[in-house]
Amino acid sequence: MQKSKFVLATLLCAASIFAFAKPAGKAKFVSPRKILWTTEVKDEFSQPLLKDEWRDEVLKSVNWDYPGLENAKKLYLANDKKGAALAFAKYLRSRKIPSLFRESLQRIDKKRAYEGVNYIWTYGANSHQFPNQKIDWFYNKTKEIPGMTDFEWQWQLNRMRWFAAMAAAYQVDKDPRWATAFVRQLRSWAAICGPAPAKHANGRDSIWRGIEQGLRLANFWAPAFYGFLSAPEFKDEDIILYCYLGLIQSRHLQKFTNTGNIYVMEMNGVLTFNSMFPEFKESKAARALAINGLYTNVNKMLLPDGFLNELTNSYHGGVIGDMLHAFRIANDCGVGDELPKDFIALLERAYDAQVHMMTPAFDMPLTNDSRHTKLFERFSAAVKYFPHREDFKWVHSNRKAGKHPEYLSTVMPWAGFVIMRESWDKEASYLCFDVGPLGMRHQHQDKLNIAIWKGQDMLLYDDGGGSYARSMVRKYTLSSLAHNLISVDGKWQSTSTGGDKYRILREPLKNVLISDGKTDYAKGIFDQGWGRDRNGNNKYVVQERQVLYLRPNLFVVLDRMIPVRNGVKKPHLYQARWHVDTLKVLPALDGHPALITTPESSISNKDNERARKNRNRLIVAPLFTKDLKVETVSGKSKGDWTTLGGVYAVHPFRVTTTITHTFPKVKGEKRFLTLFVTLGNKEANPLKSIVQKGNDGAVVEFTDGRKLNVSIDKKGKLSATVK
Repeated sequence: MQKSKFVLATLLCAASIFAFAKPAGKAKFVSPRKILWTTEVKDEFSQPLLKDEWRDEVLKSVNWDYPGLENAKKLYLANDKKGAALAFAKYLRSRKIPSLFRESLQRIDKKRAYEGVNYIWTYGANSHQFPNQKIDWFYNKTKEIPGMTDFEWQWQLNRMRWFAAMAAAYQVDKDPRWATAFVRQLRSWAAICGPAPAKHANGRDSIWRGIEQGLRLANFWAPAFYGFLSAPEFKDEDIILYCYLGLIQSRHLQKFTNTGNIYVMEMNGVLTFNSMFPEFKESKAARALAINGLYTNVNKMLLPDGFLNELTNSYHGGVIGDMLHAFRIANDCGVGDELPKDFIALLERAYDAQVHMMTPAFDMPLTNDSRHTKLFERFSAAVKYFPHREDFKWVHSNRKAGKHPEYLSTVMPWAGFVIMRESWDKEASYLCFDVGPLGMRHQHQDKLNIAIWKGQDMLLYDDGGGSYARSMVRKYTLSSLAHNLISVDGKWQSTSTGGDKYRILREPLKNVLISDGKTDYAKGIFDQGWGRDRNGNNKYVVQERQVLYLRPNLFVVLDRMIPVRNGVKKPHLYQARWHVDTLKVLPALDGHPALITTPESSISNKDNERARKNRNRLIVAPLFTKDLKVETVSGKSKGDWTTLGGVYAVHPFRVTTTITHTFPKVKGEKRFLTLFVTLGNKEANPLKSIVQKGNDGAVVEFTDGRKLNVSIDKKGKLSATVK
């Protein structure tokens, strides 16, 4: 075995680490006066730029019979439009901050606030400071980096997520520079980005993509509006400008909608704006449309087992958050009676799905496009709205209150995930096995993938896909090559993404998991083909994967590669790829290709909480070793995404290790039999010997005298015992 040299230096540089500061909560915030600009720019954005037609559109939309608008109404009826607008703005300044935003304004993201007031935008690893206090809303820094174009950089620039952070900072120290930056940027966006387009605008370089509009209205602009409402720098004309921009975005979102989680964010924006401003004649109808859309679509998107049909933990959590936001803002603004009585109740099964799938770290497996999460922080609302659930209390309290579930291993029959767990203890072993469909969005070609955790550490990893940059790393992470799977003749899984047939299940999985409390067994099949040839005839090998778990820490995986159709006629090259989050692996057994990971993480960023030097460890031991070639790959590429290996794509992007098990080309069925052993960081290596028994089994002897007997019967069924 020989570790490959690092040849991804360019990519690593392009995706260099940029640590994010944690929110400071209610801690005292000190305005960074000494490092703010010293000379205020005087230009077209220094004064309000409300156009007459924008003001008139707002006034035309107001219900002048709304209580409290009597004085403004008189001025409007007298055709004093300027006076009516100023009176309407004065009326809006008397608003109380909804409790939802009052809470968010108490959480200060210092880094985000500092960047916003200094016209700096950072997305992922790429940061840019706009000169002369002017933001080019169409600029995309990643286009300047070869092979790393990421349209999300410019799209998310237009979310202005720093607005809320600056408003929170202003609430603490009242430094006028926060408000000055906010109004300059609001005016700039209005002037540069123009009126709403008369069409769907979700293409590249757009500032009118639906997801941005929804997030602006609900999550970033709304708390900023309240946070700066008392600021003298936020002029009356700016308040009317805010109303105009909100109105045209709300209307555009109602006319041009998307699907899935994006639709939920869009309707959340519509509901938020029209709950905040019930004075507009169209607000009630807009709220009704948004409420019905949220309720109907989320009810449909949540599968009967509770998991989001997109099969990604990040967007699953996002939909929960959007529904909670919608519920809170409607009630905070006095229109909660317009919600269905069970509006929030449908989330119980969404929280329940998270409990079923959660890892010992209170994290979620990184299925499809996903990121790490901390469920105990996210379950505060679950405890509030579902007080009868003792398991929700247990999660939220980080094991200090309530009760953990009675079940251990479980199956999500509609989402298609099998979870095998040792216990609910924080240092337990855990495996997630994907036996289901692709999901409705954010799909990865990864059926039969497994990920293994012990305690806080994901040892055999699925990195969740990384950023959405159009790079070779992104192509790689979407493929089965980046997952713990097997390639055929160098090709990867190629399930069609064109129809619901492969995206969702029409009926639940049955008899997938067999468990007696001591051992768990599950099986899955992949039969959709590998790569593409000119004729599209790529279904020449079927993979059957069986996973057997023997508590507390032994996982045996059998992969049967079975040629079918034209594939029977020729030999095939098979390679198993196992991705471990470390830069160093060592021999686990003299004279045998078994490897053991080391306690050092591959993460070099000391500020990252997962950069642990005492990580738990994993043994990766092939039990069928005749003619097997075992290699390790770290950060390797020959310039093509299909040759990548040892790459962890989620920020901070880093080099890891991919262990490859490769057999020579062979005709007929080929079997991989692999043992995974999870170990504590100080636990001794338990392996003593491994002996292959033909093509039907193996015997593993441990240093404590136990023997693991693994066998495969005539029908190809895996079984094992430990004595």
